[in-house]
Amino acid sequence: MNQYVAILLLTILAISCSSPNIEPIVIESINNETQDTVKLKTELSTLENTYIGFNSPIAINHIANIENSYFTAFKNSFSKYYGTVWRAGAEEEYKNDTVSVYNRYLNELKQKGQTADSMHCTIYAVEGLKAGMGSNFKKLDSLHRVVYKKHEHAGWSIGYLLVKYFNWKAYVIVDDYSKELDRCKNAFAKNQTYDVWNQPDIPVEELYHPYDDSASIDSLLNANEFGWGFSEQGWHTWLTRFDKLKECIWNGAPSREYSHEAEGNLFRTTMFATYTDYNSHVIIFPPKQG
Repeated sequence: MNQYVAILLLTILAISCSSPNIEPIVIESINNETQDTVKLKTELSTLENTYIGFNSPIAINHIANIENSYFTAFKNSFSKYYGTVWRAGAEEEYKNDTVSVYNRYLNELKQKGQTADSMHCTIYAVEGLKAGMGSNFKKLDSLHRVVYKKHEHAGWSIGYLLVKYFNWKAYVIVDDYSKELDRCKNAFAKNQTYDVWNQPDIPVEELYHPYDDSASIDSLLNANEFGWGFSEQGWHTWLTRFDKLKECIWNGAPSREYSHEAEGNLFRTTMFATYTDYNSHVIIFPPKQG
């Protein structure tokens, strides 16, 4: 593959599952002790579970451990986690070497006795969901093969199954600039659903405007430690922990050494109220106890 084809491929891939305006990594030391002492990027959950058929502390702690492992390794050496789009570029980059950047990274991992683990937004979100669902995830995965055949996991496909078969509750949040504003409004008014293109529609509880209904959205988010979410027909998949949106950025590099200036961290946490990368969202919460 020549340089121009590689650039074209990366441009096409970046359309989906991407997030613009990525901030550079900042890792702070604790009490200014040493540069090797790193604050956890995601605090572990110590709460009691409040859901039926889903354990949010287990889910949150699983993704927190992944993130904290990544950020610690990013600073001190290199992580086994990398973004799928980063790999596409690294396989074509040699840096005056006979071995590609990606293969050099694999060799260094092998010397540490580790194997690489690719990540993109849906893989990351499924990691949290799978941990929280426990044995129920096997049932969801089986249903996914029945309903969606060989289609890979997607924000909308898993979202539909969570609502249809596991009693999760979905909510649509769409602003005036969304290209699917009318579509969302019409589907909700007619069937109280979110219209997924050429796939089963997702039943929803309510349709919100991010500004007019900000108090209701904040209340809903803060009542739930875990949410499954996606934006604009599934272009991007993410999770929420209360009022924060947690996502995987699929061009994230495994270490500072392998990171280009244009690339960001593999994981990012944003206040949901300030998240503006997309203009329409579906967020789905597990059923509560009591």
